Amino acid sequence: MAAVDETSTIEFRRSGSREVGQLAIALPALAAAGVAINLAAGDAWWDGLWMPFLWFLIFRFAARPARPWASGHQARLPVRLTGEHLELAGPDGRTLAIEWSNLSRAEIRGRWRAFLVVEPADPARTRPPLKRWERAGHGQSRPYEILVPLTCMSPGRDLLRRELAQRLPDAESEHAP
Repeated sequence: MAAVDETSTIEFRRSGSREVGQLAIALPALAAAGVAINLAAGDAWWDGLWMPFLWFLIFRFAARPARPWASGHQARLPVRLTGEHLELAGPDGRTLAIEWSNLSRAEIRGRWRAFLVVEPADPARTRPPLKRWERAGHGQSRPYEILVPLTCMSPGRDLLRRELAQRLPDAESEHAP
């Protein structure tokens, strides 16, 4: 059974249904907040009710041109885990493959706007070889660091976190005397 788990491939893609689900929760919550503010101010409850929707649309559509890679606009396949390597789709549509033994760091950061942070130990061993600052994005702090937004990803961050923990080489054994 362990051999089957090692060779399995898991693909993480953007999910339109997750995005619609988040909107279905966020927009009524914004409307309810607007109604509460209007009632507290003594105005008619419907005054300015369209404003949260307008602000949402402005911020939603302005985020992509401002920061296309960081805003979640990604190529067809953001992340794929195979038995041999981790595949990441870049903003240019090219896929980068990093062997599990070549990963020095792969972790999920953030709660509301989560990112997968990946850094190869030897950038020359990636396929294709990774150049310095080649995949530079918003929030990147190291020259070979890669940030992949996990906004509205399916099957989900928890599965990605578990799979990374199972597939990554044990960090403690590398530093043991």
